[in-house]
Amino acid sequence: MATNIEACARRLKRLRKVANHVDANLDKSLSLDDLADIAHLSRFHFERVFADYSGETPVARVRRLRLEVARRRIEAGQAGSMLDLAFDSGYGSAEAFSRAFSACHGLPPSRVRPKERQPTPIRIERIGSVPIQFVPFKGQLGSSIAPFDELRAHALIAGIPRERRKGWCVQFSGDLGKTAGEVELQAALLSERLGQKVPGLHEGYLPAGDYAVLRVEGSFAAPDEAELACRVEHDTGRRLLAGAPRLRCFNNACYLPADFERQFDLYLPLSA
Repeated sequence: MATNIEACARRLKRLRKVANHVDANLDKSLSLDDLADIAHLSRFHFERVFADYSGETPVARVRRLRLEVARRRIEAGQAGSMLDLAFDSGYGSAEAFSRAFSACHGLPPSRVRPKERQPTPIRIERIGSVPIQFVPFKGQLGSSIAPFDELRAHALIAGIPRERRKGWCVQFSGDLGKTAGEVELQAALLSERLGQKVPGLHEGYLPAGDYAVLRVEGSFAAPDEAELACRVEHDTGRRLLAGAPRLRCFNNACYLPADFERQFDLYLPLSA
């Protein structure tokens, strides 16, 4: 079993490497053969494995992300001409781009309006002692997410359906946004959602208490500590509880989100 878990976790790491390559090269030609080489798989096997894990084929991912980048450029007021957007998104004409954009987003690019992104409000949420199953980790996380790959490998091999694999992180120490420095955490799934004991996972609970909760988007890193403390006190009238574990609930629509798609709810423990 341990060998199977390790092999599955390595494969997930390679698929994430492919996704990172796609994200960094959306403005370049991306062939299936090249992506399969990065994953160390045959083209046929790679396309099937990638789709099974991420929920979309590699080609569909490239198209979707290019169209998402185009929409964000329009909303940020940085679109330029429609023909420029079409070429940057891999289309040979403004008409073809507009059709693909409409199919993806439900409206043509001409109807998208610039908008200013507002910070999400902070809410207070009380968490009881919610049972979890988790992978413990202590050490240098670096640029990897090894404990989360291991957690997903356990869930995949146990046959846990995608809709029941909602990810959490219990962070005891360290900074998950930095590539250097030691962290201590639990990469967790909720026991109730899993519906069974997954072999190889530890059992425990989310730390109970009151939390200030805010949505973080476009990064795996949390906002500045001092900024968080000031904002929480201003918005809630409560102070952060020093030294207590912080929680993250991951809200990504897929397992291989692009950097700008990343989002999680950050749970900050509050003093009484």
